[in-house]
Amino acid sequence: MAKRHSHCSCPSDGSFYCPFCTALAERAGVVLTPPLPLLTPQPAEEPEGLFMERLRKLAVDLGYLYWHQYSAKKSTPGMVDCIMVQPFERLAPGEPSTLHMIELKTETGQLTPAQRRWMEALQRVTQVDARVLRPSDWASMVEKLRNR
Repeated sequence: MAKRHSHCSCPSDGSFYCPFCTALAERAGVVLTPPLPLLTPQPAEEPEGLFMERLRKLAVDLGYLYWHQYSAKKSTPGMVDCIMVQPFERLAPGEPSTLHMIELKTETGQLTPAQRRWMEALQRVTQVDARVLRPSDWASMVEKLRNR
């Protein structure tokens, strides 16, 4: 097996070629065979756990940072199942990124009232404030939250 370049993020299942390998092949004049389709037929009532694992694998294979809280027993009810974002080093300079906050449901699954409340609030978000907060920052954070 050939050694992978450190910039390669192609998935081991060969479902697609990463941007690094695609550009490398183009520069070398190599025509890559079409990748396997990412969309494969799934059972109409795929269990949520399998659906989540399929989404996790897709996100990781595409180079996303992926978060899922595996035990939410002591967490505030209603928060989404997973969060995904492209890491900084995978973006072109100045390229914007999208923060994906996803609640997974089966075909017949319904949102709980707490999930609906979170989803309605998240769908109105137009800015994300990502920061490290330290105790010494408390006063400025209180001011920021009070001023929305």
